[in-house]
Amino acid sequence: MPKDAGNAYAEALEPFVESVAWTALEDAVVAQITGFAPHLPDLEAIERAMRATAQATGTLVPKASVAREQIRDWLADNIRQFPPINAGRFFIYGSDFEGVVPMAKMGLRVPAGRTFGTGDHGSTMGCLLGIDALRQAPSGTALDMGCGSAVLALAIAKKWRTPVLAADIDPVAVATARENIEKNRARDLVRAIIAPGYRHREIGSRQFGLIAANILARPLCRMAGDLARHLAPGGAAILSGLLTEDAPRVAAAHRGFGLNMERRIEVNGWTTLVLRKSHKRRLF
Repeated sequence: MPKDAGNAYAEALEPFVESVAWTALEDAVVAQITGFAPHLPDLEAIERAMRATAQATGTLVPKASVAREQIRDWLADNIRQFPPINAGRFFIYGSDFEGVVPMAKMGLRVPAGRTFGTGDHGSTMGCLLGIDALRQAPSGTALDMGCGSAVLALAIAKKWRTPVLAADIDPVAVATARENIEKNRARDLVRAIIAPGYRHREIGSRQFGLIAANILARPLCRMAGDLARHLAPGGAAILSGLLTEDAPRVAAAHRGFGLNMERRIEVNGWTTLVLRKSHKRRLF
């Protein structure tokens, strides 16, 4: 489908599959959307949704097809393909690394596993570079929202020795985060909780000096007001999980709540935004 209509077609496909991804080359005008499901999806229903989306967007109806994927041990493949990663002053390595952390680097032991966040993805790399670029330590506690493996929480704690609350809605992610916190001997600084966004008793009405959220564009836009309420005046927010073309609308959603752009980092087609909250009080 046309690249500009990619988001609309992705949303149309979502009800029929478990997960959706869409890709397009930087200079391309067309995009391809892929949905993954554990069972055979209803191709006729998908085609009806595509036709309705084409009519709504004024585009030609894209061709849809269903194919069975070869079963792979993605975890084993990931572990084999996970060499140490340099992200600014951070050095992220897995369980099988037997070398020495380079001088002047901050080592983070984050084994490749079933949870997102090992540093090799463009969005995680961008967040790590954003954390590394911040010169001022966050006041009080920091928050890693949608923490996954807790790699960002660990990076924040490692850099500033500041307490970090790591939150994720997925119990598997939180269990993995807790394992990584133990492996990095960071239990005195980082704590992981299961939380559906900002609505959790341990978040409550607290404000944080730094909030990192490596999620996706749509939920980041929906949660912009919550993030602004929980970010202390003068605090920084590091947001990613954004395709480059999604960055302007995410930035605009947060600008409406008093967060201004401080830095923009692009890695392999993914964008990370570093925003700063105004010191002025604002009514929400």
